[in-house]
Amino acid sequence: MTEPLEKLEKWRGFVPDEELETYRKGGFARRIGIGRRPALLNIDTTYMFVDPAYSQCGREDPALVAALTRLTALFRRLGLPIYYSRRDDRTHPSYRGIWNLKLGTAGDFQYSRDKRADEWPEAYAPREEDRVVMKNKPSCFFATPLEAFLRYDEVDTVIICGVSTSGCVRAGAMDAFSHNFRVVLVEEACGDRSPSAHRANLFDLDMKFADVESLDYVERELQAKFGLARAAE
Repeated sequence: MTEPLEKLEKWRGFVPDEELETYRKGGFARRIGIGRRPALLNIDTTYMFVDPAYSQCGREDPALVAALTRLTALFRRLGLPIYYSRRDDRTHPSYRGIWNLKLGTAGDFQYSRDKRADEWPEAYAPREEDRVVMKNKPSCFFATPLEAFLRYDEVDTVIICGVSTSGCVRAGAMDAFSHNFRVVLVEEACGDRSPSAHRANLFDLDMKFADVESLDYVERELQAKFGLARAAE
């Protein structure tokens, strides 16, 4: 594991120096690293969240889609497992649960019944060999078989992409950490309706629970660890 200085320097200018110093003194911000068996966990990147025609994120982000496409292609090229999560059936009020109180559009047609909303852009959509986890709450681990699937695949590292950083991505990353997986968030491949919330949550996760890394770094590390083995097959 690296000393925290490298990680802390990344956030200098976003967080005051005196606050960064408290993290350094507390021993936070070390790099966990990628383990023996990584899997890609793509959280909620359906049209509902990447198409501005829908209300959930509401802004177009071509760079996010490009990063998701590149990251997915990398995992396919290396033969590493890919998991997707998406919302479950929301047609009945009890399925939506407390969303009915917190989310003003919870019962709208787009939110509860639009089939296209739960599909993925073709560029990075699931294939037959991938696994898709249906969820009803922010975390893709809550009341789903995701942990069992990952353990069966002998996964020790979850590399996360998706939306939104402050919501479902954070919830999934926290639960992955709590289940003792190594957690890596790919910075360019995560998005949020709020750029400021996006950045703040990436910082907090990078300090305490996960590694927030660039797509270039993740690609370089995975290629070095698994590219040669794949080429030898």
